[in-house]
Amino acid sequence: MKDADLSPLSKAWDSIWKLLQPLFAEHAFLTIICAFFAVMMTLSFYRFLKSISPGLVAFILVLIFGILTLHWTFTRTEPPFLKPAIDVIAPFFPMAPNYASGPKKPVPAKPVPPRPAKT
Repeated sequence: MKDADLSPLSKAWDSIWKLLQPLFAEHAFLTIICAFFAVMMTLSFYRFLKSISPGLVAFILVLIFGILTLHWTFTRTEPPFLKPAIDVIAPFFPMAPNYASGPKKPVPAKPVPPRPAKT
């Protein structure tokens, strides 16, 4: 059997990866992907969730959305179309520290004077 030449496939994958790499660099994209998988997992368990109270299913969905919203208000990585809504609720929640100039260096501790030796 003859070995197949996979170099065109490799070149195609490189060009696709160059297009996708900026998306993965943005934190908001990863957040949306995580939320998508959380909702898909909830929908995949729908048969199980049908056997329990609809109120509990609603609570799970609200909990997922609440965690996502808190994450967005903390890191300020919300999608642009949700920015006005997050701007309204963001002042009521803590924000992530801003390390624009780098983390602050700790203040050096004062040296402890040596204790006199016991005799």
